[in-house]
Amino acid sequence: MRIFFDFMVGGIAALFPVVDPIGSVPMFLVFTTGIPASLRNRYALRIARNVVVLLISSLLVGGSVLRFFGVSLAVVRIAGGIVVFHAAWRAMNSDPKLNEVDNQDVAQRLDEHKDISFMPMTIPLLGGPGAIAVTLGLAAQAGGDLSVSTAINLLAIATAIALIGLVIYLALRSSTLLLKVLGASGIQAMSRLLGLFVMAIGVQLILNGLADWLDSLNLLAP
Repeated sequence: MRIFFDFMVGGIAALFPVVDPIGSVPMFLVFTTGIPASLRNRYALRIARNVVVLLISSLLVGGSVLRFFGVSLAVVRIAGGIVVFHAAWRAMNSDPKLNEVDNQDVAQRLDEHKDISFMPMTIPLLGGPGAIAVTLGLAAQAGGDLSVSTAINLLAIATAIALIGLVIYLALRSSTLLLKVLGASGIQAMSRLLGLFVMAIGVQLILNGLADWLDSLNLLAP
C-alpha cells in the first residue's frame, strides 16, 4: 500500500506541473468566448477525458512501442527529465503556452466554431509531447516485467492520471471563477512558484536515467 501511494503521489508531482491545468484556464476562456456555459462545461469534460485516455494509453503501450523502435527506457527517462526541466524553465520565465503558429490556428478554429476539446486543448496544450514523455518515464520507473509489483505501480500511476483529469475538469469548469479569484497575475505567480520544484524533479529524472544507463553498461559495478 505504501508503494502504491508513493507511486501515485510521485506521478501527480511529475505530471501536474507539465500538464498545468490551472495555467491553461486563461487560454480555455479565450477559446470558449461567446459560447453557452453548458457547452463550455461539455468541453471541460471532453478535454479531461481526452487527456486521461491519451496518457493512460501512453502508459500502457508506450513502452512496447519504444522497444519496437529499439529505444531504452533509461533514455526515455532522461528525455522526460529534460522535458520537465524545460517546462519548469518556461514556467519560471512566464513563456506563453502556445507559439504564434498555434495562436493563429486557434483563432481560425474559433472563427469556424469547431470543437477545440482535442486540438489544441488536449494536444498540444495539456497532453502534449511533454506530458507523454513524462508518462513514459513514469512507466519506466514502474518496471519492465509482468510481475504483480509492476501492475500495482502502473495502477498507481493510472490513478494519478485519473486524479489529474479530475483536476482538469474542475479547473476548466470553474474557469471563470478561478480567473476572478486568482487573476492573470496570480496564475502567472503560481506557475513561477512551481517552477523551481519542477526543475528539481526534472534533474532527478535525468540523474535516475543516467544511473540506469550506466548500470546497463556495467560502469557502476563495484
